[in-house]
Amino acid sequence: MVHATNAELQHFAELAYEKVRGKKSGVEFLNPALVRKQDLLDALQADITAVASLLERLGEVNASTDPKIAALARLVGKKHKGEKVLVFSEYQDTTEYVRIGLQLSGVQGVEAVTGASDNPTEFARRFSPQSNQNLGGMPEGKSEIRVLVATDVLSEGQNLQDARIVVNYDLPWATIRLVQRAGRVDRIGQQSEEVYVYTFDVGGGLDSVLKLRARIIERLHQSGVVLG
Repeated sequence: MVHATNAELQHFAELAYEKVRGKKSGVEFLNPALVRKQDLLDALQADITAVASLLERLGEVNASTDPKIAALARLVGKKHKGEKVLVFSEYQDTTEYVRIGLQLSGVQGVEAVTGASDNPTEFARRFSPQSNQNLGGMPEGKSEIRVLVATDVLSEGQNLQDARIVVNYDLPWATIRLVQRAGRVDRIGQQSEEVYVYTFDVGGGLDSVLKLRARIIERLHQSGVVLG
């Protein structure tokens, strides 16, 4: 979008607006009577200028050349070749981006599922048919999934223990999510003696600002004290 025309940007904005109007978006609109029109226009213009500057500095994000995608592709395509891998992200757009990136990297059997998917449980059955025998196992006429990229729509209430590998592509703000994600495979019915949980580091520069790792470690320790 860095070199997009005004018409292309307007079309992109219209699509984004229609998307957040959907019932599943979780977005609530502010009463327009509470905002002065000119103040809103000025704020929007300032945001547009700031975002355009960032895009110009960062350049185009391309899943085919993203080093983080490449590292994930090596993990699922080489280190754990042939094994089921469950990849979590907080964001719907990221799951689709990761799916495309892995497919471009040659990884087979990749799918993405989010809260916007029509039937998330069907994806769980395709990814983990053995542990979902009570739901009918593999859905008829569907292909089995080897690498499932998901938002936290699958972090609760799903049996995914045909896999033993969980990847946190990004770190959630709520640390309990880390436990819930691992709990999708580390549960009764898991046949492997070891379960692996990989987490991508947010990077020294960013972490020095957010202190995310320290906060997560502290919260996990607090949970351990309470729960054992």
